[in-house]
This record gives sequence, structure tokens and C-alpha cells, in this order.
Amino acid sequence: MTQCVDLAPIPTLELYCGIGGFAAAAGDRARIVAAIDLSPHVLEIYRHNYPSHNARQAHLEHVAASKIAAYEAQMWWMSPPCQPYTTRGKQRDLDDHRAGSLPRMMRVLAAQLPDYLGMENVPGFVDSEAHTLVLETLDRAGYTICERTLCPTELGIPARRERYYLLASRKGLRTPAAPIVVPTRLVDLLEAHFDDELLVPEHILATHGPGMRLLDPWGEPDTVANTVTGAYGKTWQAAGAYLQLPDGRVRRFSPGELLRLLGFPKDFGFPADTPLRHRYKAVGNSLSVTAMREILRALPCFEQA
Repeated sequence: MTQCVDLAPIPTLELYCGIGGFAAAAGDRARIVAAIDLSPHVLEIYRHNYPSHNARQAHLEHVAASKIAAYEAQMWWMSPPCQPYTTRGKQRDLDDHRAGSLPRMMRVLAAQLPDYLGMENVPGFVDSEAHTLVLETLDRAGYTICERTLCPTELGIPARRERYYLLASRKGLRTPAAPIVVPTRLVDLLEAHFDDELLVPEHILATHGPGMRLLDPWGEPDTVANTVTGAYGKTWQAAGAYLQLPDGRVRRFSPGELLRLLGFPKDFGFPADTPLRHRYKAVGNSLSVTAMREILRALPCFEQA
């Protein structure tokens, strides 16, 4: 087991940063030297919550290696696009244009050799050519590697979001103690008041109701929400579950409730002018902060986070 002797925050480069799930999970154990994403919508949310993190819009296929080196990051965190590997997608793997930046970032990493690398993606990533490329790159560069698939339900969170995680280190990895499990009821994460725009119209229920998953956390305390995707609020089926209210009405989860299910802090929010559809898409494409905290415990110094 690697012992932690340096409690200084780790200078970290947050790549494909999204709305900042890694930043929320790492807290003061990481000093974010830059956060990079291609989407201006998620960057607005990121900057709203982390104004000091140097969030910038860029395509990682085109960022100069010298600029990445200039950040002097000891750790890289990466959440590359999952669409090339999802079961609902075409699974084109490295032939998908959205996967183009990953091989490039592996070449840059092999040249710069940060102390630590962390990565998150959908479980389908494990069977991909991209996964093989990542493992071969890290092995040649001399990293110790730990892979794990984890769902928040294993930690007591009533929301399914199984994801693949990878940690790689040039300074060793620790074997964490037993997982931190905090049993939580779905009903306790719901807001007492909600906006009427969250209600599902009757004509939608008439058309799509048989294919919608309706949850009753008031009557069934052990209810677990299924995975919410970026299409939630746009696609009525297979993008997430809905709440069957005690009075018989049906509503969507609010973006704030989805954030709580993912484990984001209570003060995490959105710019006031962020449209509801952008909030759903951003949250649906984010990661479980709770699961991420558990994963990071394998890195030196993160046991104290």
C-alpha cells in the first residue's frame, strides 16, 4: 500500500470536463489548473460553479502539446465522449469522429507522463479498440493500472449509473478500505415544491405512457431510479424514469434532483438563463460524484478527501 505523505492539492488538468463532476468529487484534494471541453453550454455551467478553474473551450485534437505541458499538471482526468461505445449507439469505436481526440491525447500523455491519469466511460468502453489503445499506451509508459466498474447503487445511492473507471499511476496505487456506503432513500432527495413545467402532459402519457418507467418512491421506499441520459426531457422513453405523484399526476425529475442523485453538492447550480433542455442534457451527460469519490480513494492522498 502506498502511503500518503504530501497533502498539497494535486495540480490537475480536467479534460472533457463537462459540468465539473471530477472537480466536485476531488474537492480540495485537486487544484484544477485548467478545465477543457468542446461544449460552450456545459462550460457556462462549469464556470458558474468554479469561476477560478480556468475553464476554456477547445477541441482536444487541436490543442498544442506545448500548451498542455505548460499547465504542469501532475494528474489528468478524462471523461471522453461515450457515444462511440454505448449500446444505443452505432458502436463505431475509434472510427467515430467523436473518438478522434482520444488517440491524440494518449500520444501526448506518453510524451509528457503525468504522475496520475483517471478516466471514466460507459461499460461498453471495455470491449473497444479505444480501451486496448489506452491500456497499451499506459503499459508501455510504465503506469500501474486499476480498472473498476461501479454503480452508485453499490454505495447506497438510489440511482443506477454503472460506469467504467480507470486509474493509472507512476507512483503506485493504494488498496482502499471497504467502500463507503450511505443508504439513501429516493424520496429524501426529492424537492418539496416543483415547477408545473415538469408535469408530463396527458397527451404524452396517452401516447408514450406504456413505455415510460414510472416510480412511486412515496409508496415504495426502496425505489431506485434508472440511468438518466442527456436526452431526458426530450425523449420520453429510454432516457430516464418519471415520478408518479401521490395525486396521480406524473412529472419529470428536476435538474436539481438529478444533481443530488449524482452526488453534486447542494450549492451546485445553473446560470439563471440556462434553458431547461440544456440543464437536462448537461446533467444527463455528467458522472456520479459519489462513485467518483469512491474510485479516487485508490490514489495517494485521496483517502483523506
